[in-house]
Amino acid sequence: MFRVIVSKAAQRDLVNIRNYIRDELCNPDAAGRIIRELRTAVQDLRSFPNRGRPLDTMISIHTEYRYLPCENYCIFYLASENEVFIIRILHQKQDTLKALFIDLD
Repeated sequence: MFRVIVSKAAQRDLVNIRNYIRDELCNPDAAGRIIRELRTAVQDLRSFPNRGRPLDTMISIHTEYRYLPCENYCIFYLASENEVFIIRILHQKQDTLKALFIDLD
């Protein structure tokens, strides 16, 4: 079983996703359902860390990042020998490269 670590940026992503769906789209039920799905997918990586695809399949730059689609979002992570580090959770229409490699705060 792998240890899952969720970055502060990914934690913020989850809060922002929930708030956007709940408040901007006025759909608290969908917000709760999607957050539960995302959290379940993250926790499933404890048992299946290679479940996601290599990011290389999405971009033409070699990287060790992997991603796991869930709902309309992608969970971006790195897997080591015994840990899975969740980097970001982004909407599929977001600028992934910018969010992963430029917006590093």
